[in-house]
Amino acid sequence: MNRQLKRANEKSDKKREREHERRKEQRRQSRVRVTKAAPESSAKNNPGAPERSGRPAPGMRRPWITAAYLLFSVMVIIAGAWIPPQTDPFSLVVHTLIYLTLGYFLSIWLYRRGVAQALTITVVGGMLLAFGVEGLKLVLPQLGLGPTAAEATGPNLLFTYLALPGLVLGAVLGRFVRRSE
Repeated sequence: MNRQLKRANEKSDKKREREHERRKEQRRQSRVRVTKAAPESSAKNNPGAPERSGRPAPGMRRPWITAAYLLFSVMVIIAGAWIPPQTDPFSLVVHTLIYLTLGYFLSIWLYRRGVAQALTITVVGGMLLAFGVEGLKLVLPQLGLGPTAAEATGPNLLFTYLALPGLVLGAVLGRFVRRSE
């Protein structure tokens, strides 16, 4: 009697194990089908888009974080139009680092959305922002906003020229980080 129960238990255990293996194999095959089908459809729609596996990319679980940092960088740069500029070396380094963070987060954000020309768009968009802020420095004192006419020195092209290396370095750093993900 004991042997019969033992055999019946072994038989049911084997049956459960085979069923478990069969389900596991079905799940694996469905994942393989999905990952093989996804790049073909995305390649048709966007040839510059990176290939995706079954799991989301590391930064795509919380994509709003990159956008929030990007928005914060833009707001800090625009707020700089209301502050009288200082040309001491520390201020120049801080200004360049702000544009570096803008370049980094903008390029990461664009690369994660599959934009093929993310580096170019980052540099051109950042330079447009830099020139726009310097133009805003011309308009603000006339509107009665920002620094007074005595404090306002007008646009400082040194800040604009320092934005370019910061943007390029940030965009290249973003591309490097994106490729290593």
